[in-house]
Amino acid sequence: MQKRYTVFLTGATGLVASYLLKILLQQGNFVYCLARSKDGISAGERVTSLLKFWDKNTPTENLRVLDGDVTLPGLGIKKEKEEVASNAEIIYHSAALAELRSPLDVISKINVEGTNNILEFALGCKKLKKLNHISTAFVIGDRKGVNFTEDMLQEGQGFYNTYEQTKYEAEILVKNYVKKGINISIFRPSMVMGDFKEGRTNSFRLFYEPIHFFSRGIYEEFPADDNGFHNLINIDTVAQALFLLGDRGEQATYHLVSKEEVRIKELFGLAADFFGFKMPKCTPLSKFDFSQWTPVQKLLAEPYIPYFNYNTKFVSERTHAVLKEYGFSFPKIDKSNLTRIFEYCRRRGYIK
Repeated sequence: MQKRYTVFLTGATGLVASYLLKILLQQGNFVYCLARSKDGISAGERVTSLLKFWDKNTPTENLRVLDGDVTLPGLGIKKEKEEVASNAEIIYHSAALAELRSPLDVISKINVEGTNNILEFALGCKKLKKLNHISTAFVIGDRKGVNFTEDMLQEGQGFYNTYEQTKYEAEILVKNYVKKGINISIFRPSMVMGDFKEGRTNSFRLFYEPIHFFSRGIYEEFPADDNGFHNLINIDTVAQALFLLGDRGEQATYHLVSKEEVRIKELFGLAADFFGFKMPKCTPLSKFDFSQWTPVQKLLAEPYIPYFNYNTKFVSERTHAVLKEYGFSFPKIDKSNLTRIFEYCRRRGYIK
């Protein structure tokens, strides 16, 4: 962004949007922030608590938290709806349920219906210059061995879980609203981990959970492809790219992914060395005997097995070229970067 805007942000209690909110406020933007009250904690308290987690010095005088919900008609903000619609210049839609085990009807309500509600709301925003939809690179689903570029989407894929499916369906919706005159860009991060500086995160999901299982000695053998890989990206990298590209005039899809993947064997071998646990034996999925596992072992591993046998590459040359115009490049996901991730896990007591 080259100037200050009035921004409408959804999903600010999530990993990506909470870090983005920090940047937006630090750069002097005015932000309307949609969030839900939960477990007796107000929307405002939840948002400001996360801001303090990232940086206790983040200014909040330009922050207005709205207690609402993307799944409700009018987003549940009747009183403030007209004010936001009259002033919002940039929208970042990040609200989503990133739960791999979620039933389709539950996750669709948030990821698909919620996106539709934001798009309908955007149609009534008088000053809107840009809507930025945060998706995921995993909309490619179960297509194996392809080079997934920014201009690809409908590739005849199936999906490993309802999260992938609903994020794909949301992108289809978004493209339909482009035809209705909304200027929209789509951002597809890969697997998001802690920040580059110290590994800080507020969400231990995705590749964190299997490391936790392995550290507890739950598995002696695991269905994994030695040649499989993860594409990992730091949260601050994702948020900074979203900020820089958020007001660009052209409609585009951006892959916020690392240029180089990390091999499964190398990643978890490094984790095993750092935490001092024995890595399970990796056996090809086609040869793995699932009868050796207990029901609990099956339950814990099931969502992650596809990602231990992953060989789809996320191509991002166009995105990296655009970011280079801003003098911005993604850091390497190397041993020192990953070590900071592991050190933070240890400090927080997630993995000992």
